[in-house]
Amino acid sequence: MKRLFFLVLLTVGWNVFSQNLWEEKIYHPLIKSVKIEIAGVDLSYPVIDLEGNKHLRLKFDELSEQTKRYEWKIIHCNADWTQSELDPMQYIEGFHYGMIENYANSFNTIQRYVHYWQDFPNSTMRFLVSGNYIIKVYEEYNEDKVIFTRRFYVCDNSSFAGATVLQARDPSLQRYFQEIEVQVTPTDGFSFSNPKENVKVVVQQNGRRDNISLLRLRQIKGITLDYSFDRSNIFDGGNEFRNFDFTSLRTRSLRVARLDYISEENQVFLIKETDRGRSVYSSAGDIDGNYFIRNDYQDDFDISSDYAWIHFTFPSQINLEGAYYVVGELSDWYLSEQNRMLYDQQAKAYTLSLFLKQGFYDYMIFFKPVNTVVSDVSRVEGNHSETQNTYHVLVYYRKPGDRFDSLTACTEVK
Repeated sequence: MKRLFFLVLLTVGWNVFSQNLWEEKIYHPLIKSVKIEIAGVDLSYPVIDLEGNKHLRLKFDELSEQTKRYEWKIIHCNADWTQSELDPMQYIEGFHYGMIENYANSFNTIQRYVHYWQDFPNSTMRFLVSGNYIIKVYEEYNEDKVIFTRRFYVCDNSSFAGATVLQARDPSLQRYFQEIEVQVTPTDGFSFSNPKENVKVVVQQNGRRDNISLLRLRQIKGITLDYSFDRSNIFDGGNEFRNFDFTSLRTRSLRVARLDYISEENQVFLIKETDRGRSVYSSAGDIDGNYFIRNDYQDDFDISSDYAWIHFTFPSQINLEGAYYVVGELSDWYLSEQNRMLYDQQAKAYTLSLFLKQGFYDYMIFFKPVNTVVSDVSRVEGNHSETQNTYHVLVYYRKPGDRFDSLTACTEVK
């Protein structure tokens, strides 16, 4: 069995798991490449219609040759991702928990792993109400040994959210910021009661967790709720994402400087990064910070794609005012010690190595000043109102007397 040297520093003991505010996190060092998407649709936002026929697919790898038994549990949450007061039988018909039924061992890969997947809704369950949901995956018979959690959404489409993205109206912000206008209209036979108190409109940019905004209601026009002309509607334009392609481990692809095989592991050295903080805007294709798994020699990508060490290098003088991080879906959008770049005095550069599965990846370099919780994207990447970003608008409504927030609309706009 192949040895996993890099896991020595990551392996930690688990504490008893408890959660009030549900986040998306991986708690086990051997778990990699966790995805939740509409089945068969790469890069899709994890939202399905309450009365629709689509289903979501959860999939992940464990860097091991030994198959294990894992269970899943689904939890209904409020708009702010605190657990709702609903009992499971009130939000799911059938089972709200079960075993991960599907798994397969990797083949023709240097790094051995077991790939797991689970579809839902399925023959044993269906959703009864809309809203935010968490799926929690844990060791068999031990709910405290959580290996990861993921968020997803069920929408009842009782309203429609029209949205437009434009250059910020304030002249002092026009070069760097984008503004989103949202109008929410109930569908036939539905109406909002006391919308100022009972309706919440949330906007998320590019799937990031650090810049989600709760919009403020500006006015009511007949039955339409207008959310515009407010600071909560304004987002950094940012820049197009950096990306790299290592679908091939035999020939160099996009932004790959060198391929190697060292210590029985694949090594991918990327072209050195550049500071784009003061560069003019340049249009470039990207997938808004996400990644998808692919390889160039087999069709079953989920179990035939290998893992490799990806090496990032950012030439720079040492900066004692803060730290640099490689951020995107590849880091679960977190800034943690695992994706923090460290300074190499000999190379005069910040460097980072991440163990990733073959595919196409987007990312950015964030800067986080010392003693702050807010990261600065523009420091290295620049800020441009022309940037193409993907926004998701989520409309929540708590009916008078209800104990939960329903999700009435979900709109994607670029």
